[in-house]
Amino acid sequence: MSAVELATPVLLTGPDVWMGETAQSSDDWVHQFSDADIAEIDAAYRHAVDAGASLATLTRDLFPLPTVGPVLVRLQHELEEGWGLFLLRGIPVERYSKDDLRLIYWGIGLHLGTAVSQSKRGDVLGDVRDLGTGLDGPAFRGYTSAGELTYHADAADVTGLFCIQPAKRGGLSRIVSTSSVHNEILRTRPDLLELLYQPYYWSFQGNELPGTPAYYEQPVFTMHDGKFAARYTRTHMRSAQMMENLPKMTPAQGEALDLLDEICARPEFQLTMMFEPGDIQFVNNHLMLHMRTEFEDYPEPEKRRHLMRLWMSLPNGRALSQGFAPFYRDTRAGAVRGGHPGHGDDVVFETA
Repeated sequence: MSAVELATPVLLTGPDVWMGETAQSSDDWVHQFSDADIAEIDAAYRHAVDAGASLATLTRDLFPLPTVGPVLVRLQHELEEGWGLFLLRGIPVERYSKDDLRLIYWGIGLHLGTAVSQSKRGDVLGDVRDLGTGLDGPAFRGYTSAGELTYHADAADVTGLFCIQPAKRGGLSRIVSTSSVHNEILRTRPDLLELLYQPYYWSFQGNELPGTPAYYEQPVFTMHDGKFAARYTRTHMRSAQMMENLPKMTPAQGEALDLLDEICARPEFQLTMMFEPGDIQFVNNHLMLHMRTEFEDYPEPEKRRHLMRLWMSLPNGRALSQGFAPFYRDTRAGAVRGGHPGHGDDVVFETA
């Protein structure tokens, strides 16, 4: 990374620098769909079906949202220039089949940006549900487990989670402002903050392209063109430490990550919410870290916890530091980037 990108960290300011109580007591980042909104979304869905559109052939024009569209423009702005998170609430999921809801969610997503693949399978529309995977290791993917996840950012500019069915118990969503965490480290341990602006080794978690390295180097915090951007997923760093050919993390680097984790765990930094059916939660992964508590499912398959997930690039996305180029590839403002490129030509709309 260049000397400019390793400049002394500064105190971050802006609407994305918030504490949990402030976000918890505000509805500025929430849009409750009105009856008119719901009718328009339903009409868009029926227009797409009447036109014979599939997930693979659906376009924005085939899913018209003349009055809901401006709400989605506001969502784009809040994610990039505002709170860094947004919640759409109130889609009546009970009226539709899961296939119908998949088409509706994909149609809304087409008005927001471009979906990127979530794994080597090429799944541009994924499913968050318990498939019995473990909680650590070089192939761990948290969205297919029921265990508690640590605070992390997903591997794309923006994550959208559409709740179809909550769990019987647990599955609480918590979000922290990474900018606020950054400022707390600056206040208490600026020596460790400087380390977080320097590269760490990360694992691709088995999603690297054939014939390419299974790891890459990337910092946790960056500053570029006056804008902050972060990315943190400690499980991926732990996986890289299992690789025999890579240098081990220094004690100071580990201490910096421990402090980041400890601050995220403080209740005063956390926004807490329980997903309700019909909620769609969006977070800007460069500005927010999120986690999910352990959950218990109902025994009936049709009642088990199920969220649909989009990883997206938005047209108003910020330019990124070259420090993020090893993973995001294209760092230009508004670029389609991130995700895990599929290993074949298939585009998949469901996680098996």
